[in-house]
Amino acid sequence: MSAGPALWARLSSVLMLERRETRLLLASATADSFGTGIFTATSVLFFTHVRGFDITSVGVAISLGSLCAFVLSPRIGRLADRVGAKKSLITLFVIRAAGYGLYLLATQYWLFAVLACVVTTADRSSPAINMTVMGRLFEDKERATILGTMYTARNGAIVLGSLAATLPVVTGSTSLYMVGVAINAASFIAAAMLVARLEVPEPATAADGEKRGRQRGPSPLRDPRYLAITVVNGVAMTHNTILSLVLPLWVTEATHSPHWGLTTLLALNGALAMAAQVPVNRRFADFGAALRAAVLGGAAVFAACLAYAVSGSVTQGWAALAVLVVAMIAHTAGECLFTASTPLSFELAPKESLGQYLSFYNLGRVGQDLVGPVLIVAPLVEHGTPVWLLIGVAVLAAGFVPWVLLRRHTLATSERAVV
Repeated sequence: MSAGPALWARLSSVLMLERRETRLLLASATADSFGTGIFTATSVLFFTHVRGFDITSVGVAISLGSLCAFVLSPRIGRLADRVGAKKSLITLFVIRAAGYGLYLLATQYWLFAVLACVVTTADRSSPAINMTVMGRLFEDKERATILGTMYTARNGAIVLGSLAATLPVVTGSTSLYMVGVAINAASFIAAAMLVARLEVPEPATAADGEKRGRQRGPSPLRDPRYLAITVVNGVAMTHNTILSLVLPLWVTEATHSPHWGLTTLLALNGALAMAAQVPVNRRFADFGAALRAAVLGGAAVFAACLAYAVSGSVTQGWAALAVLVVAMIAHTAGECLFTASTPLSFELAPKESLGQYLSFYNLGRVGQDLVGPVLIVAPLVEHGTPVWLLIGVAVLAAGFVPWVLLRRHTLATSERAVV
């Protein structure tokens, strides 16, 4: 066998591409993320330039949507445990397709605001239900592998979608903007059709699920350990707020780096994350390793914050860019390591309530979307170094919290395995 086919065979084996469920999940994630990439790159311009809403009104509608998601996501997760994760994920895809499609008709602000609440709730709820499906299909290292592979596939598809969005952005064509919205809506139909072909085992029949739903079962709100890792997840997701909101302003307004350095840094982040996530996930697949991943992730983000702070005081453009590159490498390492700590959320959740628990865990990210921009963006741009240090220390501490609280769980698990 020549080197090329041998390498592909090895890669397929490592990534489990020979398994039908892996291929379907990756295809679904790719379709979903390609449309998301187009919409993310064009949405603000579509709503302001094409629909004529002012930017403040758009922000208010999106914030309302995030608030709805924060309130409703755990309930959607609990419902998924009763009716099945697969059915719930397909339903969310259909709701997203309908909601984004109706954006084409939303010429009045009230309708836009209502749709924003619906689609944002479905958007924010979908990752946890998708993870629940993976939790039903895969165990331990296999699950870590598929999580890493899907992360890579999503990043690649979002990049391609963002590139496709260049055409409407450059031309300013109303028709092309609307085509982009329609493609995003259609991407969710494609994703739903792919998920429908999966055979997902459920821990109980629908009747048992309905009976259990009327009883008072386990709740993450009554589990201090799960509450802790959910809060930690929210603090850790500061790295996402920095990447999407802070970095563009910091690079262009607070450093002497050339402005084109921003796109270079974002491209570097995407390339490194796509290359590293699968091997990192496989390296930190079990519970004890996931605890170490959280600690290392906190340390990496702390190092990135230090480097970002230093970049603001460097007066030479190329030197400032070099410091920012170092910061981005550490930032991406932290991002990948925190993603690799996801097994904590699976291990601590009862299997019969996986959807509810993972949806609750996802509230960390939803909460970061709600409060992160307010607490981080303006203070960082205005005050610089002190705020960078404060954020770095907070994320560093968040990385250590799971290890402090849960290392006994690791020891107990190891002792059971020995026995």
